[in-house]
Amino acid sequence: MDKGRDDVIGVWRVSRSGRVAGYLLAAVPACGALSAWLSALSHPDAQNSAGIATAFALGLGLFSWWRLLRVRLELTTDVIVMVNPWGTQRLPWSHVSAVSLGNWGAQFHTTDGFKYTAFTLSDMAAGTRQDERFADVQRIANSQLRNGQPL
Repeated sequence: MDKGRDDVIGVWRVSRSGRVAGYLLAAVPACGALSAWLSALSHPDAQNSAGIATAFALGLGLFSWWRLLRVRLELTTDVIVMVNPWGTQRLPWSHVSAVSLGNWGAQFHTTDGFKYTAFTLSDMAAGTRQDERFADVQRIANSQLRNGQPL
């Protein structure tokens, strides 16, 4: 049976200011590259600088997507989905023993002693303290862990 979006309890992304910074980090160099290509139309010898501007814009665009716009934390009824810059982890609630807020984000401690970190709730990803946002995650996690999950 397919599970729909109804199973999602909560979704957290990088803060609004972080997402705006990510979009600006991608858009401003892209506008500069477009301007360089428009000037290359009238000055063909400027194509080299337009190519460099395009490569720079692509690099910053990919970096901002990878670092700020892609990351998220989804809590569903069955699993925790952590999309971080370095990969995606799916962690069943049955393997979670505790949740804490670390320097790099929300940390999900497993019953076998490992920790998985959701970068979305890190101070660096948002530029601000994440105590209030983490309180929501912790409230949901505590509820899920109390509903028959091992502690």
